[in-house]
Amino acid sequence: MHRTIIIFAALLVLCSPTIASAERGPSTAAERKRAVEITRRLEKEPLARSGAEAREWLLRFVVEAPDFNVRGCSGPLDVLAKNEDGPYARLLYMQSIFGMAAFMFEHPKKAEDWAAVQTAGIESTLKAYESVLRADSEARWKELDRLVAARNAGRLRKLVEKEMAGCPKEEEGGGGPSPRDAI
Repeated sequence: MHRTIIIFAALLVLCSPTIASAERGPSTAAERKRAVEITRRLEKEPLARSGAEAREWLLRFVVEAPDFNVRGCSGPLDVLAKNEDGPYARLLYMQSIFGMAAFMFEHPKKAEDWAAVQTAGIESTLKAYESVLRADSEARWKELDRLVAARNAGRLRKLVEKEMAGCPKEEEGGGGPSPRDAI
């Protein structure tokens, strides 16, 4: 379903009342740069002590900044959304949101390429997943291993296009829910 991002964003919003703070202006170049830097650092070190604080800032930024919109949809990462007991599921799922935002900042001309944005989010999750596995080799998900194999074979975008074909695209007036929709 199209609720996966909303579910996790809502959980984080409930856990952090500051996320739903007052309206703000457009994002600044410095904020976008910081978002990309934090996203890339979380891909490499998702279990770092500073990770929770970094994720909170990123989610607040993605939710509050009015000049861009990260949208998701039900798809290959649903296994993370449905795994409430997995110790890393939430942080890996949220990484996809951060990866999509970072991609939009790094490639503004491709921000409307729905499949490219979704693929970038999944790639960001896979980088963080591989980093988690280096620290905890038992933290495996068959679905993520399947996505890693597709990425390594150069087929991840095709897989995204196929498995997420039913998701509404921006140009169709949709694009799925955004973390902002949870507020």
